[in-house]
Amino acid sequence: MDFYKKLFFDGGMGTELQKLGISGDPVVANITHPQAVTGVHRAYVQAGANIITANTFGAYCHKHGNFAHIIEAAMANAKAAVNNEECVVLDLGPTGLTLEPYGDTTAQELSDIFAQTIKHGVAHGADAILIETMMDLNELEIAISEAEKAYMPILVTMSFDPSGRTMYGASIADLVKLVHRQEVDAVGINCGQGLAGYKAMVEELVSLTNLHIIVQPNAGLPEVVNGAAQYNLPPSDFAQAMEEIAEITGSMRLFGGCCGTTPAHIAAVVARV
Repeated sequence: MDFYKKLFFDGGMGTELQKLGISGDPVVANITHPQAVTGVHRAYVQAGANIITANTFGAYCHKHGNFAHIIEAAMANAKAAVNNEECVVLDLGPTGLTLEPYGDTTAQELSDIFAQTIKHGVAHGADAILIETMMDLNELEIAISEAEKAYMPILVTMSFDPSGRTMYGASIADLVKLVHRQEVDAVGINCGQGLAGYKAMVEELVSLTNLHIIVQPNAGLPEVVNGAAQYNLPPSDFAQAMEEIAEITGSMRLFGGCCGTTPAHIAAVVARV
C-alpha cells in the first residue's frame, strides 16, 4: 500500500448492524451473524475504503470468555471482504476498566488484557493495529506498549469533547507528547462530538506533530429516538466538512468515520477528498 497518498478508513460498524436488526455487543455478531459483518465490511470496500477495521472493538478476555474465538471470526469476516489492495487493522478500544488509584485495576492487568487481544489478532492476519476512542493517557500508553511488541504499524486516536479535552482531562498536546515517546505511525481524533470542533482540533494537531494524521468523526450529533441514537448528518455535508479538514492536514491523510457514518458517507468523502 502506498503510504504517501490519502487513505480511507471505513465508518461505523455497530450502527450499521443495528440497522440490520442485530442488537447487543457488536463483536458477538462476528460469531452469530458473520455474513452480516462481512457484508458491512464489503460495503465499505465498495465505497472506496482501503483500511478496513476488524470488528474487535472491546473483544477482551475480561468481557468475553470466548474472546479468542471472537477475534478469529472477526479477522476472517474482514478478510473475506477485502481484495489485495486493502489492509485489515485490529481494533482496540478502551477496556472499560479504571486504573489504580481511581479504580482497582493494575497496569499489569491492563497489559495482559491488551496483550491477549493483540496476540490473537496478529495470529489471524492483522496488517496493523488501531488503538481508538481512548480517553485515559495511562491506558493508552499501556496499549501502545503492548502493540509495539507486534512490530507492525500502530495507529492511535483519542476522543475529545468540545472543550478539546477527554473525559479524563487529557489534551491534544498531552496526546502528542505521549505518541512522540513511543513507536506510533499515525495519530488523530475520532468520535467524541459532532464535526463542529474538528477543524480547530486538527489544526492544533498538525501544528504539534509531523506524524500522519487520522480524522474519524461521527456523522454529527445523535438524536435519541425510541431509546436509540440516530445520526442524521447527510453524506454530502459530512464530505464537505472533511474536505475542509483535508486542506489543513500534512503529507499523510487518513480519513474515515465513526458512529453513525455509513458506506454512503465514506463514498462521499472518497469522491470529494
